Amino acid sequence: MQAGDRIGDRYELTYPVGRGGMGQVWAGFDQRLDRPVAIKFLRQTEVPEDERETAGKRFRREARATARLDHPGVPAVHDLGVHGEDLFLVMQLVPGIVLADHIAEQERLSVGEAVVIAAQVCSVLEAAHAASLVHRDLKPQNLMITPAGVVKVLDFGVAALLSPTEASRLTATGRTLGTPAYIAPEQAQAGPVGPAADLYALGCILFEMLGGHPPYEATNAPDMMRRHLYSPIPIIGEYRSDVPDDLAHLLYCLLAKDPAERPASSGEVHRLLTPFAHGDDKPGSVAERVGKRNFNATARTASAPPMSFQEGLTESRARARELAEDELFVQAAEVLERALHSLPEDEGELLAVEAISVRADIANLLMLAGDFQRARGAFAALAHDLDQSGGQQDLAEECWHQVLVCETEMGQVTSNSLVPPKLRL
Repeated sequence: MQAGDRIGDRYELTYPVGRGGMGQVWAGFDQRLDRPVAIKFLRQTEVPEDERETAGKRFRREARATARLDHPGVPAVHDLGVHGEDLFLVMQLVPGIVLADHIAEQERLSVGEAVVIAAQVCSVLEAAHAASLVHRDLKPQNLMITPAGVVKVLDFGVAALLSPTEASRLTATGRTLGTPAYIAPEQAQAGPVGPAADLYALGCILFEMLGGHPPYEATNAPDMMRRHLYSPIPIIGEYRSDVPDDLAHLLYCLLAKDPAERPASSGEVHRLLTPFAHGDDKPGSVAERVGKRNFNATARTASAPPMSFQEGLTESRARARELAEDELFVQAAEVLERALHSLPEDEGELLAVEAISVRADIANLLMLAGDFQRARGAFAALAHDLDQSGGQQDLAEECWHQVLVCETEMGQVTSNSLVPPKLRL
């Protein structure tokens, strides 16, 4: 697989975003609908020959399981197909930051922020458990926080639909389902696994968000599973003093060894978490801290091989022009965004002028695509920056005008619209 490859005569690969034991995930573009997508491949050649049929069945069931979960916290499934010897699954491309990375950067999250994230996961689990689906591998690496502040649960369905026979066979070969640091005791013993196992994993994740590390630590998987089975349940209050007693008690119950001693349902956990979700830590504030930083990192990952900014920009403009001529305006805007984020930090005056031009092009492309919300934000941000610098005032005025046009297109015309955007409070 390489950037530019076309899959199913419809999806163009742009850059790889992840790799697992038997597959690979790429960011791409749906050329037919001009939207970014994630394309997940099951590389049949990397699967042991005697497991290929079973792996293919699981992959298809993942698509169907995820597609059945109509919830904003689950990536939407768009397509399923075959490319050469590989199966592929086309899903919503989820921008944002992986929770594991967010915890690593922050060390410990505030109580309110951790609760907001856990509550959103609970909401997803409510929908999944109502559909008789158990995730079985919840962990911070499978949770994304989007720039809009929505928590997305990834990889739903790989283990959820395995039959008891398949689960027993995997356990017998030492391939216990689940990640050791977050695995429920009954899961570690290859016992019956139900919704309570997901609640245990959620408890491990909540403990890690609050304490900065999982509830149990070990140097190898067998020792980790023994700790889940036999070590005393850790008390979060011993690691930080600002966790309310009722929340600490809920966390203790989530980590109960016996599934029967955990809360009765994800709905009950959601209800018990709600009082601890503080206004300052609503999803929007989470997104404000992580959205832009993560987007920039993604853009750098997606960059072409090293070249000067001017060379890259010339190439990107040519590519964006081709895409725009085919009315693929969103894809054209993304090409320019990647070029913009490759701008050297120590930019000279010429590059600063080029950056302004690129930002204006991006805003106009978003407007042509009909994405008036993003276009409005792009025009407003550029106009504000131009006002602050005192440069290109004609362009600044044009951008403020386009802000009003976008608001009109979105039906947001009010009495306040008579006031120029830059003068509004």
